[in-house]
Amino acid sequence: MNANSRPAKILVVDDDPLIRDMMVDLLEGYTVTTARNGRDAFTLLNGNESYLVFLDLMMPVMTGEELCEQLNAQPQVRARHRIVIMSAAERLGQAKALKADGTMSKPFSYEDVMEMAERYVS
Repeated sequence: MNANSRPAKILVVDDDPLIRDMMVDLLEGYTVTTARNGRDAFTLLNGNESYLVFLDLMMPVMTGEELCEQLNAQPQVRARHRIVIMSAAERLGQAKALKADGTMSKPFSYEDVMEMAERYVS
């Protein structure tokens, strides 16, 4: 994905409804969609929309790691999305292997979230 084709929308994928709601509040002014697990996110990401994806690694049904593996297996789908891993600091080392574009450790700050949004969303 080049700088001219930056996503216009944000997808927050986390099984914790408090995290999803907090991210929606923090990202006021952006177009934000949420998903409860990787499987729900995968369905959205296979559409024609392009997203910045804030992705938790540990979720039921399909983990964030499994979602990244699915996206990486389909380069045409993966190329449309920017992935930021949200997880506890000790799990962030996995992000490089998952080909994530960025990482944010939990708990994260308003500044962390906005820096990622400003970096990747048009």
